[in-house]
Amino acid sequence: MDLSLDTLEPEIRVQIDRGVALVRFDRPPVNSFNREMYSQMRRTFRRLSDRADLRSVVLTGNGKVFCAGNDVNDFVDLNIDQSSEYLANVRISFAALFDCPVPVIAAINGPAVGTGIALTSLCDIRIASETAKFALPEIDVGVLGGSKHVMRIAPQGLTRKMMYTGVRVSAGEALAVSMVEEVVPVDKVLDRALELANTIAEKSPSAIRLAKSGLNRVENMTLNEGYEFECKLTTEVRRSAEASEGALAFLEKRRPRYADER
Repeated sequence: MDLSLDTLEPEIRVQIDRGVALVRFDRPPVNSFNREMYSQMRRTFRRLSDRADLRSVVLTGNGKVFCAGNDVNDFVDLNIDQSSEYLANVRISFAALFDCPVPVIAAINGPAVGTGIALTSLCDIRIASETAKFALPEIDVGVLGGSKHVMRIAPQGLTRKMMYTGVRVSAGEALAVSMVEEVVPVDKVLDRALELANTIAEKSPSAIRLAKSGLNRVENMTLNEGYEFECKLTTEVRRSAEASEGALAFLEKRRPRYADER
């Protein structure tokens, strides 16, 4: 690893190796989020987003849990005014993750509950361990969860079931409805996520960033609007020297040599 940012945020560990950032939640025992943890995540992803050398990100949790949701202690004495401020902090922290200019891969090493499942839904790709569980248990502690986020990756009926009952969904069940892209043994989840992150990092840096921006933008567009926007991005990609190098390398059956090598 060529850079450690561990000292910047006490509960979020970041290491960067050749453009691939490994971001770990590190708030024992279950990586639950409180107000400060949200702020740390926002600052972390804003710093990463400012790095021109960033190629991809892997997001995971230390220990056996990806993220067990919100720290319920935050809600015990939270009044209405404080609640609005708290949730505004959550929204902008979620946006910092979603708006990361490069692909983010969730290495879901264990339960992803409440905020945990919302965070996975904001990532581009989800690799789950066999021990992963997903749930929206907020109904039991007097708050409501991020169902809109979860509906991006889960069927509406399943999202409603989780929201109303707090039921937990296994990794296998999540895979069956495409909530996650892969399920692997728990000791392989980080390696598999890093493998994908490095594959992405070998692609044209400018094309990947435009692809990420485009995918985020077209998600809520109509078919015609979305395709028109993508055509504009394709034109932008074609203006870059990287596009010509990629095509030439394909024809010459060699690895592309981009100007900004890792």
